[in-house]
Amino acid sequence: MTDRFSLALFLWLVLVWMMLWGSAAPGTVLMGVLVAIGVLLLFPLPTRRLPRFRPVWLLRLFGFVAVDLFASALRTSLEVLRYGPRVRAAVVAVPSLSDTDHVVAASAGAVSLTPDTFVIQIDRDNGVYYVYSLGVRTREQVDRVHDQSLELQVRVVRALGPAEEADGIAERARARRRGRRPVSPEKSPETPSEEGS
Repeated sequence: MTDRFSLALFLWLVLVWMMLWGSAAPGTVLMGVLVAIGVLLLFPLPTRRLPRFRPVWLLRLFGFVAVDLFASALRTSLEVLRYGPRVRAAVVAVPSLSDTDHVVAASAGAVSLTPDTFVIQIDRDNGVYYVYSLGVRTREQVDRVHDQSLELQVRVVRALGPAEEADGIAERARARRRGRRPVSPEKSPETPSEEGS
């Protein structure tokens, strides 16, 4: 029962009920209490812990994202100037290093900040991000997208993740780097580019 009952949420629901009715009369408060208890018992929310912020790791994350933002903007500009409408892209499967909602969302958001990558789907059941990336022409570029997405996740987990996930995150990322797998490049990255056509 205590896992399903949050005092803060209970009080918030009672307060919202009173604001909806615009009254603090005893009958309104009593009904608010009954409605709040009913909502908490019939529609339990998963228990959540507040994210832990680690300021030093958060600054490192911001620095990494800023450098990556600049580098990817430069890469995308050069790619567009060089190939024009023949810019190629790929969707790369990247394993998720976290199972915590706010860390998964923050990682996907950070990956999507850069102009050359975007998370198009998160498969929570299999623990995979599907990252769309521009300018992918070789296997090495697929690996770069994969490894940068993993490195970004490591930094997000260290900055915002629970302590049990932050411990050993670098080793888990290293182990996942061995199992790279591109999903669906528009054209296979192994095929030579058709720059002459």
